[in-house]
Amino acid sequence: MKMTEENSDNKKEDQNKQKETPVWEWIIAAAGLILVVGAVGLTFYRATTEDKTPPQLTIEVDSIEPNGSGYLVKFAVKNTGNQTAAAVAVEGELKSETETVETSGATLTYSPANSKRRGGLFFTRDPQQFQLQIRVTGYEEP
Repeated sequence: MKMTEENSDNKKEDQNKQKETPVWEWIIAAAGLILVVGAVGLTFYRATTEDKTPPQLTIEVDSIEPNGSGYLVKFAVKNTGNQTAAAVAVEGELKSETETVETSGATLTYSPANSKRRGGLFFTRDPQQFQLQIRVTGYEEP
């Protein structure tokens, strides 16, 4: 009978040890809670205090390179505003003095606030032989 009592006492002790949460788990849980609360707090703070400036889109040419039977003009659109722009339309023109020789267009799916997105325009003629004008022509609100 003593054997069974000792066995049951040992089993209870083992169960109690298994139920206790180690200190390192509490530390990791607390760190996770701090990160989640901090992220939610920062999001709420930014949503309530930042100005809702519209997208401010600027464009710059990164490079011009031969591509198959034509030329590729790589560009970057920078959004310095606090709102996202969707369907950003970009237009490029090759001009010879006042006459437009060729046009090309592209649409960027979106340009998040304070970001830079890249794209390209294809031309059949060499953009370096003409005056290249590239601009953002419009966007949609997401």
